[in-house]
Amino acid sequence: MAAGVTSRLREFFEEQTDGELRSVIRYDTDSVEVEYVRDDVAAQYSDDGLRKAIDESRLDSLHAPLYEHAFSKDHGDLQCMITCFEHVIEMNFAVGDGVGAAVAIDADAMDDAHGVISQARNIVLEERP
Repeated sequence: MAAGVTSRLREFFEEQTDGELRSVIRYDTDSVEVEYVRDDVAAQYSDDGLRKAIDESRLDSLHAPLYEHAFSKDHGDLQCMITCFEHVIEMNFAVGDGVGAAVAIDADAMDDAHGVISQARNIVLEERP
């Protein structure tokens, strides 16, 4: 995945969420690029804690084929896994095995967001091989 996708996702979510963007991280099998982590979020994680969270996203992308096979073929390819916590929404845009972009936003950002996930998905799809 091109590194530019994370900067585009950052710009997009900054515009759409009014200060509620928590993080944007690009990962692949060999490296990680932290595009953005909001200061209060960074203060909550040690380096090891951040690495574990990123590894969890990478692991989810490796399981994407398992999710795809659990549903009928008309679902198509899995493009994004969304995990909703009480205060945070985590979006993992899986592009390939161990490759993708993880975006976290405050849950309140979704209250008025119509189509924000779909639009972000389109940004990632433009970069997909």
